Order: sequence, then structure tokens, then C-alpha cells
Amino acid sequence: MQMKRLIFTIAVIFVSALTLSAQSDYYVKKAKSYQREAEYYQKKADGHRREAAYYLKKAEGYQREAAYYTKRGDLDRAKTYSRYAENQMDKYETQLRYAAQADDKAAMYLRWAADALRKQ
Repeated sequence: MQMKRLIFTIAVIFVSALTLSAQSDYYVKKAKSYQREAEYYQKKADGHRREAAYYLKKAEGYQREAAYYTKRGDLDRAKTYSRYAENQMDKYETQLRYAAQADDKAAMYLRWAADALRKQ
């Protein structure tokens, strides 16, 4: 009777150890998955920042053009270039907003990865 109980206890401990190992492996895989997602969103944020820099450069060029045509007295053309500059600035701000959102998502996934590793 005691031998059966000992074997049963050893079997329960063995199964528990396997289950804990599987859970630990699950959380490590989950953390790695979250880390990959965070890297993806960080790359997206970097791309948005590059686009924002492009739009800012375009806006500066249009502002220079507007100043040039203002000096020459061509106010219609100056107004047109000012409008172009405003449009580029709107695009610049939009890209910065998208970058911030992607940064927030990346941070969220990194927090989730850390939580998964703590559960391990």
C-alpha cells in the first residue's frame, strides 16, 4: 500500500514538474512574441519620424518660396506656397502623432513581455 502511494506521489510530482516546465516555456515564448511585436512597432515609429522629417523639409522649402514671391510682390503665388507649407506641416504633425502612437504600442508590448517573464 505504501509503495503504491510513494509511486503515485512521485508520478504526481513528475507531472507537476512537467506542467511547470511547460508553463515556463509558454511564458518565455509569449514574452519573445511580445518583444517581436514591440520591435515591429518601434520600426513603424522610426518610419513615421523619417516621413515627418521629410514633410518638415518640404514645408521649409515652400516657406522659402513663399518668402521669395512675397519679396517680388507676387502675392497670389506667395499665398499658394504658404498653403503648400501649411499642408506639409499638417502632414508633419500627423506623422509625429502616428510615431507617438506606435511608440506607445511598443511600450505596451514590452510591458506585456516583462509581465510574461515575471509569471515564469
